[in-house]
Amino acid sequence: MKLLLLATATYAAKQATQAPRQPGALTPVIPLTNLTQALGGYRPKQDYAVFFYSPYGEAGAYCQRVLPLWDAVSRWHAAKKTKRLSVVKFSCEMSTEHRRLCQAAGVRQFPTISFIAHGSLKWRPFGGKFSKDKSPSRVAVYRGIALADALRDWTMALHRVSELQRLWSGFRQMLGRERSPQSVEIEMLREELRLRDAEDQNRRLEASIQKMRAKLADAGAERNAEEPAKAAA
Repeated sequence: MKLLLLATATYAAKQATQAPRQPGALTPVIPLTNLTQALGGYRPKQDYAVFFYSPYGEAGAYCQRVLPLWDAVSRWHAAKKTKRLSVVKFSCEMSTEHRRLCQAAGVRQFPTISFIAHGSLKWRPFGGKFSKDKSPSRVAVYRGIALADALRDWTMALHRVSELQRLWSGFRQMLGRERSPQSVEIEMLREELRLRDAEDQNRRLEASIQKMRAKLADAGAERNAEEPAKAAA
């Protein structure tokens, strides 16, 4: 860890002296909804390279040291105009929803750098290690040294694998051997609507049962009130 921190600090200082960061060149933040969809059951339309971080404590200080390297990766892909790849960052401590999503994404330490691919990732280039969480075939976690060149090469290698898988997937869809992401999404929406309809039916049934119980209780109360009157007569 000390060696990694030293290398990171040295490289960040060198980058700061050679090419100062511009305010507009910072890594964009991915919205909670977009990241949730990317980690969902259906495949995203593009790849995401995500820098998961915390702004607090020692982990936050270390994230701030590594973040300039990630900004350099983001600028490189922006300059190259890499298609269907978004290099982003995400704070895991902004809210309860953010913390839950990071846990679902397999984030156990800060920073964690993950690659969420459109297609399946079947090999581990440049220190990549598959996550055992959520979508293990599409998510890889970076385990290499914190250097901008290594991070850049890692994201580019995985993106190329994902693009090849995208082409192969499109070919299989043409042959009818694989379902398109759109059809999978439509089926998920239909299933969600079916579940909602079932919940509505259960609520209506419960309301009917409550009304019947109330009527029975009222009828019982009326009978109890009539019995003393009949006995007195």
